[in-house]
Amino acid sequence: MGALERHKATFQRIGNRIAYYRKQRRLSQAELARNIGISVSYMSKIERADLESFAVITLLDIAEALGVPPMALLSEDDFKF
Repeated sequence: MGALERHKATFQRIGNRIAYYRKQRRLSQAELARNIGISVSYMSKIERADLESFAVITLLDIAEALGVPPMALLSEDDFKF
């Protein structure tokens, strides 16, 4: 079993939170991707949980660009959209 299968729910939760905060800040995927130096395609894959993994530094860059603490993206606490 690969990382994606073992951690699918976690990747989905992170992606959903990134998309939520991005939209709250009225940023497109392209704008956020450009702000942190990744491709739009890669940003889309992160939000859709369509990756086996991605670097912690990318997560930190996303959190910083969104103005949220990294734990806001990682926490397992209930999150109401």
